[in-house]
Amino acid sequence: MKAKRIGTGIMALTLTLSLCACKPQKKTETEESSESSSSKPTTQSDPSETTSEPSVSDTTEETTVQTSVEDESEDPIVIYGYEKGFQMTLQTYLPDLEVEYVYVKPEEYYKTLQEALSGEEKVPDLFMMDAEHLQEWTFGGQALSIDQLGISSSELSDQFPYTYQLAENAEGSIFALAYDLSPSCVIYNRALAKETLGSSDPADMAERVRDWGTILDSARLANMNSEGTIKLLADRQQVHRLFWAAHTEEWVKDGQVQVGNDLQQYFMLQETLLAESLTGEKEWNSREWRSDLATGQAVMFFGSLNTAADVIGYVPGHEEKEEPKTSSEDETSETSEEEIEETGWAILPAPTALYDGGTWLMASASTDKKATCAQILRLMTLDEKTMTDLAVGGKFVNSVKIMSNCADDPNFISDFLNGQNPYAVLVPEALKIQVPANTEVDKYVDSEIKILLQAYLDGEIETFDEVKEQFIIGLEELLALG
Repeated sequence: MKAKRIGTGIMALTLTLSLCACKPQKKTETEESSESSSSKPTTQSDPSETTSEPSVSDTTEETTVQTSVEDESEDPIVIYGYEKGFQMTLQTYLPDLEVEYVYVKPEEYYKTLQEALSGEEKVPDLFMMDAEHLQEWTFGGQALSIDQLGISSSELSDQFPYTYQLAENAEGSIFALAYDLSPSCVIYNRALAKETLGSSDPADMAERVRDWGTILDSARLANMNSEGTIKLLADRQQVHRLFWAAHTEEWVKDGQVQVGNDLQQYFMLQETLLAESLTGEKEWNSREWRSDLATGQAVMFFGSLNTAADVIGYVPGHEEKEEPKTSSEDETSETSEEEIEETGWAILPAPTALYDGGTWLMASASTDKKATCAQILRLMTLDEKTMTDLAVGGKFVNSVKIMSNCADDPNFISDFLNGQNPYAVLVPEALKIQVPANTEVDKYVDSEIKILLQAYLDGEIETFDEVKEQFIIGLEELLALG
């Protein structure tokens, strides 16, 4: 690691991240692992009768939608997934549908899926897709677009736009629909925030992480007040995710690579965080990373409710609230209010709107069950009754209307979050998430930036001017520009 002299100019970082910137008659279930499988959708008419009217997509490009689709096979639909609950969901909402659900362990999923699509037995008709692989598979030619299933883009008007924009190719065709979303926020330990930053109030905390400069100041303050034993963050990878979400300019314009000031500011911030040991050097979501949060060595993390459930034991969903009891003023002491403020966890909007996951469904290009695929997609991502049930159960479903209702419902106020309704924070953020203009270019850029940053921090590249030069040359070669 190189030990550069850090100039005082880093204190005046100017980059601002915009602040809130089926129970089958004949079920066959197969597992690629030794574990059982099982998730939720609403009964419709015979899938072979599924129809949809042609429409013009929201992106102003006309899309030819099949006005009717039908199944070409009477075999059970084959679905591949990495969620155990999915089989139970289909059984609940599609009791007459014959399904063969192949559950695969997450770490083995994509290799197994690729092999299955290339094989002749148990070839998937429908399969799950996560955020990390979504764009690769959108452009990979292994899935059908939703218009080929008879689903018009006009049906998606209540979905969160980023979810289908991420699965859209250059021609405006959409290849997947999301049913479980993971918009992110700042999730912090109230007691540690009070101890190291002086306040646990969400309004105060929002000011402490509103942009690069305040994040750096807060990291320094937490480090100083704890004598280095408590870090603001357990890793620096989260900062990369914030940078990526905040960058809205095109990397390539008119055939030329564009490098804005934000990239240099990001490199300088990463250098400072490392040189001054202001974050933990853990791998995002690793056992060590989780341990830092569980044992009070990190104040906060940027993540979704799914991540919070996985890492700190948050239980999302509907909690029936009793009618508030009337009480005299002397029953609530100043001490009890302070204890409530300084215990548990809290959330607030991230410096810029972002997500850390999600689950999409895609229909295989080789499926002979188009109508059934369309039926399941509609039930999981468009059906109000189904999605309301799923939201009550704790999923962040792909409906602005339903999640907005959750945000206004006192039964979604969380005791874990000491009286906060997380959806009141997350729904506005999910609506702000932006998708890059060219997701294929962004894939190359992301890889190149990570490589160059590590080389810069290791001292293999001495100056940012060299970084910039290598970035431009590398991207031109990768994209065959010039």
